[in-house]
Amino acid sequence: MSLRNALKCLLLGTGLAGMWLCGAQAAENGNTQYSPGAPQFFAGGIPPFPGLYFLSQTSYFTADRTNDSDGDRIPIDFKVRAAAETLRFLYVSDVKVGDAQLWGQLVVPLVHLDLSLPFGEDKSTALADISSSIGLVWHPDQKQAFIVGVDVAMPTGQYDTSDIANIGVNHWSFQPTIGYHYTDPQGLEIGTTARLIFNTKNTDTDYRSGTELVIDYAVGWNFGPWRLGAVGYYLQQLTDDTGPGAAADGHRGRGFAIGPSVTYTFNPGLQVSASWQHDLVAENRAQGDTVWVNFATKF
Repeated sequence: MSLRNALKCLLLGTGLAGMWLCGAQAAENGNTQYSPGAPQFFAGGIPPFPGLYFLSQTSYFTADRTNDSDGDRIPIDFKVRAAAETLRFLYVSDVKVGDAQLWGQLVVPLVHLDLSLPFGEDKSTALADISSSIGLVWHPDQKQAFIVGVDVAMPTGQYDTSDIANIGVNHWSFQPTIGYHYTDPQGLEIGTTARLIFNTKNTDTDYRSGTELVIDYAVGWNFGPWRLGAVGYYLQQLTDDTGPGAAADGHRGRGFAIGPSVTYTFNPGLQVSASWQHDLVAENRAQGDTVWVNFATKF
C-alpha cells in the first residue's frame, strides 16, 4: 500500500469516539460520546507505515424535529445546532503482535451547542468528552486492512445537572470495534466499522443509557486524485435506558443516514474531503443533517 493510499485509509479505525450532540435521542439528555457517520472513508483503515498521523474533522449538525419510537415527529418546539472541531492524533507503531501492528490514538473534540426545547433554551461552548484508543491492524496485501480495537471515552466534557445544553455526559463508555477497508487506487473503495457502545452510569443522576450497535460505512470510486462516493451509518440500540426518568419502553433509538462524499488528494501526505449525511430513519432520536469537512495529513 502506497503512502497516498495509506493516507486515504487514515482512520482511527476503531477510534471514532468523538462527541456529538443530537437532542432527545436515546441517551440521557440527548448526549452521546460517539458520532455515528464520522468515519466516512476513513472507516476501517489504519496506515501500514509507522508514524504520527493527524485528522481534523469539522462538523455541523442541525435538526428541527425529534421523533418518537415509530419515527413520527413529536409536535414540540425543538431545535438543535451543534458545531464541532474534533482533533484526532493517530500513532502507528512498529510493534508487531504476530502479523499485526499495534496502534493507538487520542481524540479531542471541541463543541458549540445551541439547543432550544419547550422548557427553555441554552448555549454552550466547551471541551467535550476525550477518548483514547488502542488496537491492532492487519494488512494482508496492498489493498486491504483489517482492524480490531477498543475506544475508551472519558467524562472530561463540561457537565452540570442544572444546564439544558450539556456537552459532556458525565459517564464512561467502552467501545469494542472491528473494521475492514479495501482500496483500489483507480477503482472501488469501501470501508466499514462496527462497534458496540457500553455506557456506565451517570453517578449524578443514576441514569444509564442503553448499549448501542453502530455500523459506519462508505463506498465509492477513485478517479486519479478524486474520489466520489456515499457514506453514512446504521444505529440500533440493543438494551433499554434505565434509571430515574427513563421511559417505560426503554426509549431505544434507531437511525439510518446516507449522503454524498467527495475527496481530493493533493499529494501523498495531504488530503481534504467533505460529506453531507441526511437522517432517513430516526426513532427516539433527532432527525436532521450533518455536514463534515475533513483534513488529513502525516507528520
